Amino acid sequence: MGVLGYLLLGIFLYFFYNLSVKVIWPIYKTTKQIRRQFKNMSSQNQEHFTPPPQNKNNRTTSSQVGEYIDFEEIKD
Repeated sequence: MGVLGYLLLGIFLYFFYNLSVKVIWPIYKTTKQIRRQFKNMSSQNQEHFTPPPQNKNNRTTSSQVGEYIDFEEIKD
């Protein structure tokens, strides 16, 4: 490989370095930050909108309130 080959390789590496540092790396950092923010927002929403746990005692008292009557359809 002659001097021209090394020169072309150097130019290629320079453009590749500039592309990766100025374009690819900022896009990677931005998407990582956005994902982190969405994750934080979703966890905050889940904490805010989760219903309080129900007590098992409430279920037993509601079933003791009345008697269950089976419904039967009468045909003419």
